[in-house]
Amino acid sequence: MDLTTEQIRFLKRLSIRADALRRAMEAVMNGTTPDHAKWGAFAAFAKTYNVIANDYFEVTGDPVNRYNTAALGNGMNTLWPVQKEIFDTVFSDVLILSGLLLAYDTGISSSRSEIQDLLSANLRKVIFRPPAVEKDVQDAVEALLIGRGYQKGIDYDREAGKFKFSGKEFIPDFNFILINTVVEVKLIRADGDRSRCIEEMSADIPAYLSHYGAVLFCVYDLGFIRDVSEFQGGIDKQEGARIVVVKH
Repeated sequence: MDLTTEQIRFLKRLSIRADALRRAMEAVMNGTTPDHAKWGAFAAFAKTYNVIANDYFEVTGDPVNRYNTAALGNGMNTLWPVQKEIFDTVFSDVLILSGLLLAYDTGISSSRSEIQDLLSANLRKVIFRPPAVEKDVQDAVEALLIGRGYQKGIDYDREAGKFKFSGKEFIPDFNFILINTVVEVKLIRADGDRSRCIEEMSADIPAYLSHYGAVLFCVYDLGFIRDVSEFQGGIDKQEGARIVVVKH
């Protein structure tokens, strides 16, 4: 089935809702509440799943499991082993639906390539004067994303998702939630910045790949990288890492 761009975006938002439901259910599963009191929200989770499943069916026409929530009972009139059985079944359906939603996306790998190609082909066009700081480049990247139809809080976040790695705090410049990818912006505006940039990227790669599926470096060069292939070769060879060099 061919979907419109708006339908794809709707399914991406639906994927976020399905992931939030999965995480909420996992929090219950991993909690320390005794079994007799642990699974009482099973019917509420089933209702939330139904809303997502109904929306998915309306867009795609693909049949997915749904529940007659009126017949499920509640935490007051259902024994806990039955509550847990229903909970586990709903959780399995959430995982299946999440997989189906991913299949209707443009694909993780192609989405990463789309972002890389967007930066490579268009970033220079939206920077009208030499950037003084990395934030200038970040602002231009965000303007490109918005112009292409990416929505903040849905398709990406900026300077969100802080975490620690080996005692150091990391905050990605851009976090693409649905494709588990971060984009890090680097600016080279002096001769000594080349080696500093390589050192930073080498430290960033293991840190970001410990939390995300891929990291894409966008290096904006004011004329100090003589051999682009040599500069980016060491990064490109590392699994999970990509790099695009944009020259001013």
